[in-house]
Amino acid sequence: MLTSTMDSYIRKVKMKPILLSMLAVALALPQLALADIKCGPFRLAGQTANGSWATVDGVKTRRQQVSWLQQKGDVDNVKMHWAVAATKFQGDYGMTYLNKAGSATLDVEVLRSSRSQIKISGSYDCRKID
Repeated sequence: MLTSTMDSYIRKVKMKPILLSMLAVALALPQLALADIKCGPFRLAGQTANGSWATVDGVKTRRQQVSWLQQKGDVDNVKMHWAVAATKFQGDYGMTYLNKAGSATLDVEVLRSSRSQIKISGSYDCRKID
């Protein structure tokens, strides 16, 4: 009886730091996530500072690269590159999202399959949406 009570107590004591760690991570994740952002006709969502995949207009990015401009995890100073399947035509967009000191822009280029095709690109100011 004493052994089983002791084992139960030891398990509880060992589990407490693990449970507290899991709770801390669960509370920190929402703070790492960037808010949904609207840049021109594009809605950016799901991008997080911990490296999960972003979505553009509900489409998951095919390629993603995150560069921190000052310190790692600083979402007010970040540069992100994406390749995203276009929803309105057959092809891909190449996108660069730049948030520098809280001022965000999105540069978009339609990726060409040959150099003879016309280059189409645009730059949009971004704002957080609720």
